Amino acid sequence: MYKPNGPVHIEFHPKDASVAFSFDEPVVLGADGVLIPYTPGINKPFLGLIKKTIASTDSDYASETRVPVEVGNENTEYLITASTTAAAATDVGEFVDYVEATVSVNVGATTEDDFYVTQVVSSTLVVGRFVRRTEANNLATAFT
Repeated sequence: MYKPNGPVHIEFHPKDASVAFSFDEPVVLGADGVLIPYTPGINKPFLGLIKKTIASTDSDYASETRVPVEVGNENTEYLITASTTAAAATDVGEFVDYVEATVSVNVGATTEDDFYVTQVVSSTLVVGRFVRRTEANNLATAFT
């Protein structure tokens, strides 16, 4: 995942204890105020991209240590891999599903509507924005 345009800044937040994170993995703040992985359809607002890899072998893995997160605003766009279904020009302007296992989007699926496509770079790369859900907005349809 790569941020191609839009303003960003770095914030430090405590990570959830005993949870692995990949560098540049999308994250949200959980109910207890610690970082958790962004999952498809989650009813929490997208926060940003974690800027540190957390592995089970790390000395702070079981602790809620503070880690850097790249945070954008509602207009920050991200370049992300389109997996499962090939991206096409017709995907621009569509809400598509985020795939947590591969940190990608499936432009052929619209069940969770996690990501708004603004540009197709190739059949395997798209640019867009993560949906800014709130806890009160637990609908499959979302807004940006």
